[in-house]
Amino acid sequence: MAEQRGAGRTGRLATRSYAPRPVRSGPARAASWILVCASCLAVGAAAAAWQARHDATPPAPCMAPPPSEDLVQAELARTRLALAQEEATRRALQKTADEAAAEVTRLSTELRFLRGQGAKRR
Repeated sequence: MAEQRGAGRTGRLATRSYAPRPVRSGPARAASWILVCASCLAVGAAAAAWQARHDATPPAPCMAPPPSEDLVQAELARTRLALAQEEATRRALQKTADEAAAEVTRLSTELRFLRGQGAKRR
């Protein structure tokens, strides 16, 4: 049989010990770590500066300024009108309720009378 091409080389590669080697050199790896650390420091400094600026601004007032006198008077007039309407409505309802109670009393008296008349006929 004919010997295959590269058979000697394959045997050598299979029996050799393998040790992984870094793709980048040591100085390149150190430079990339320094770059990462520097960018983290820059981001942290920017965040600290923003926080300091944000804390330096005075907070907005918690309470709204009091309304003007004209607005207060207009609101008072509107409330008085609503109260007057409410009182008129309650008086009208009370009058209707009193009339209905009087009608119920009259009808129940009439019903008792009619029932009494029906009992006498039997």
